Amino acid sequence: MGESRPWLSEAADRLARARTGLVTEHGRYGWPELLGRARAVAASLPPAPHGWVVPADGSVRSVIGLLAVGLAEPAPRWVLGDPGRWGTGEPVGEVLWRAGAECAPPPGVTAATYATASSGSTGEPRLLFGDPAGLPQAARLYAAGMPEYADAEVFAACSAMDFAAAFYMTVVPALLLARDLLVFAPHRWDLAARELAGRAAVCLAAPVLAALGARAAAGGDFARTTLVPAGGGLTVARAERIAAGFTGCSFLTMLGSTETGLLTVGREVREDGHVGSPLPGKPVWLADTGRDGVGTLWTRGPDTRFAASDGRLLRGAGGAVSTGDLAHLDPSGTGYVLDGRGDDLIKVDGVSVYPNAVAAAVRALPGVLDAAVAVDRTGPADRVLVTAVGETTEEAVRAACGALAQPVVPYRVTVAAAEAVAYNERGKVLR
Repeated sequence: MGESRPWLSEAADRLARARTGLVTEHGRYGWPELLGRARAVAASLPPAPHGWVVPADGSVRSVIGLLAVGLAEPAPRWVLGDPGRWGTGEPVGEVLWRAGAECAPPPGVTAATYATASSGSTGEPRLLFGDPAGLPQAARLYAAGMPEYADAEVFAACSAMDFAAAFYMTVVPALLLARDLLVFAPHRWDLAARELAGRAAVCLAAPVLAALGARAAAGGDFARTTLVPAGGGLTVARAERIAAGFTGCSFLTMLGSTETGLLTVGREVREDGHVGSPLPGKPVWLADTGRDGVGTLWTRGPDTRFAASDGRLLRGAGGAVSTGDLAHLDPSGTGYVLDGRGDDLIKVDGVSVYPNAVAAAVRALPGVLDAAVAVDRTGPADRVLVTAVGETTEEAVRAACGALAQPVVPYRVTVAAAEAVAYNERGKVLR
């Protein structure tokens, strides 16, 4: 696994000649300047038994730190995350912290590794380890498979850099393709609108945040802007609200995860669970398919992880990985429809009921903008928890669940009427 040469080595000359760079609320910083500062840090790194922690706040220091670990020779181990949680001691060059012992990869792994350390929606800190030598391959895979990526002049993310989608889909391509990079806070959509208007751009944001950002974008020309909804939840109604501000924009919906990287891509906004077709060059397949055609999604590729600090990553032969997502092929046989996750599967009188089917039934109610379904397994039987976002009633939600082909009786129904406070920072419905 891996190589000892720096993962940014093939992009260094491109960055040194580029007229692009990092854009922040404090101004623009060219890649040649940032590269020079990073090289000075990389050349003087002291020993670090467990590698380095790169801050993930999207500031100048975080980008210099990321460049530094991408240029250091031999390639070091590094973690992208909160130095207060994962680092130890004083910073080196004000941009890197020595990693703590909990940042070490699994026993037997001796090569350089990287990890993103975001906690996701669970709130439990975890590390997902990958091979840094695969990052340039991932950027080439995205650019070859998606014209929007090959043509983008600027990559933007309304999220911390350690959010895996932001890291893979904006930070890595911006660095390796030497394009502009903008990582901005949700209250700075004014900055994002200025940078995106009139340019070929890819912007990743949770749909609820993009809908709020549409107010700041109103009046601009966004015909060359592609919005990538992070965390799912892009409904037709919300897409209309976003497009009303980001005039002329398009959407690139993706199925992916911290563990598997990007699996499928679609360009239609749909609410039936359809998640598009596999990214060209990224193998995706179903295993353990049942009589209903539903199976577990598996993949392999340069953007996948090989280990998780909590041990929940499913691994197969030849580098195959899965998170237990359940899906079936669409009628064309080329795309996938997502049915939920294996650990969320609901058993009703011995029959499998898929959470996505329940959520789709609730979303179809008038006034409902989004829905989420969870399963409580602490009791003697599965208990279904349903959250609806929008204007509806508990009675209407229960009626929709009862009208399913396999009726479901929710244990608890929550209606969140205020959309702006119904989501976490990753765009997931709060349950």
